[in-house]
Amino acid sequence: MCAKIRNLIVVFCVLVVATAFQQQYFRVVPRSLRVQEGAEAVLECAVANLAGQVQWAKDGFALGFSSVIPGYPRYTMFGDRRHGVYNLRIVNSSLEDDAEYQCQVGPAQMHKVIRANASLTVICTLLISSFLIH
Repeated sequence: MCAKIRNLIVVFCVLVVATAFQQQYFRVVPRSLRVQEGAEAVLECAVANLAGQVQWAKDGFALGFSSVIPGYPRYTMFGDRRHGVYNLRIVNSSLEDDAEYQCQVGPAQMHKVIRANASLTVICTLLISSFLIH
């Protein structure tokens, strides 16, 4: 009888822990954007049940965890970290920003790594001069 009660308690505890624990997941998934050259681009990313660290990657190159991104003065990671918001802002977009971006959330405790991709397409502005022929 005592062994049955102990087994029931163990099963109950496992069920409580399993239902109380939720993996981190994207509440807002980054979406691909098309912007005009020189415009501002904002790639959104929001994570629920956040446990790991968040960073953005550009074409597979990790940009780091800081809001100020070394080597990328036009890039800023901003948002409300308490609510898991980690958006990437790119000001004065240029053709070199045309790339595949990824919001990455690292592992922590029992949470798995999660990643979400979005592409940024920068549309080039061509200026065509008009010539006056005499």
